[in-house]
Amino acid sequence: MAIRVKLGDYQTVTDDPLGRGYIGYFPRMTEAEAWEAGRGVWKMNRTRAGSERFVLITGQGKVAAVAQVKGVTQHEDRIALEGDLLTAGHPVYDTYIGRPDPLPNQSQNSVTYGELPEEAEFRTRPCACGCGETTDRDFAQGHEYRALQVRIRDYFSGSPLALIQWIDANHPQPAG
Repeated sequence: MAIRVKLGDYQTVTDDPLGRGYIGYFPRMTEAEAWEAGRGVWKMNRTRAGSERFVLITGQGKVAAVAQVKGVTQHEDRIALEGDLLTAGHPVYDTYIGRPDPLPNQSQNSVTYGELPEEAEFRTRPCACGCGETTDRDFAQGHEYRALQVRIRDYFSGSPLALIQWIDANHPQPAG
């Protein structure tokens, strides 16, 4: 599945959580400008958004940017996407950039999810734990625990408490 973000009209903003001076779409905007305007901040499911591979940013009914999702960040009750713009030669980019929105709907919600046939070859990838299995998620089922256990053993002398204390000391507590 892919994420489609539909931009509204261009408007200037202040106090944006991503430090932007504008949001929305304007004609002749670059792909980088469309990505910056469309990558956040939205009400969306953090887990689902983080598991998607591609995002299409649309404006005035056409695809203005195509990116690969690398992660998400939380901004109070909203989510921003992190990722890299795709370029010519990538099948998802080549199929959709500049073309009509492939996931149109009548919803007022700017964010929707849908299947893109071109993403099928990218659905599976190596498990991030390094086991050699392939999966359609970051980790094969249960393998995230294996990866965490290895790191706790290697970096925190086998103590989960030491990991938690390190996280608490080095990262601010999330709001909420």
